[in-house]
Formats: sequence, C-alpha cells, structure tokens
Amino acid sequence: MDEQEEQKEVHPGIIADLGTLQPKSLIFEEGMSMLFSRHPASIKRAVERGELPPPVRMFGQNAWTAEAVTGHISARLGEAAKERERFDQKVRQLSP
Repeated sequence: MDEQEEQKEVHPGIIADLGTLQPKSLIFEEGMSMLFSRHPASIKRAVERGELPPPVRMFGQNAWTAEAVTGHISARLGEAAKERERFDQKVRQLSP
C-alpha cells in the first residue's frame, strides 16, 4: 500500500491531493473524478449545481486549474459563513 492509499484509509473524506497541486496545475475531468472519488457524471452535476466552478474546454476536454477549484470552494465557504452570521444575528434579534 502506498502513502496516498494509506492517507485515504487513515483520513477518509479528506482530499489532500488538491492542496498539493501547484495553483496553475491543469486538472481534466478524469483527474477531477479521481481527486473527488466520484464518477465523471457526478462532476458534471456538481458544476451544474454550482458546487464546482465551470470548466473551460481544452483539447476537447473539460479542464480546471487547481486555483480555480480551491478559490471557488473558498468563496462558497465564505458565503456560507456570512449566511450563518446573518441567521445568527436574526435569531439574536428575535430572542427575548
């Protein structure tokens, strides 16, 4: 068993490989499938739902940069935190 397989067993649900890529690294659809351990159709649906950024076409394939993927995820996390703060603030205002 190599180190990568060992990490996945020890830390299920952690996608560390994305963080090890250079920001401008190109990730094609097959790589996204492997990175997230999902079928290519699931990657396409995640894009449709806005969970992943839209790809660009390169060499007839969908492609992303590592930076685009991590940036998109970071932006979504930031928006979720703002939304949670707005919710908490509303609850505080309504609480006696």
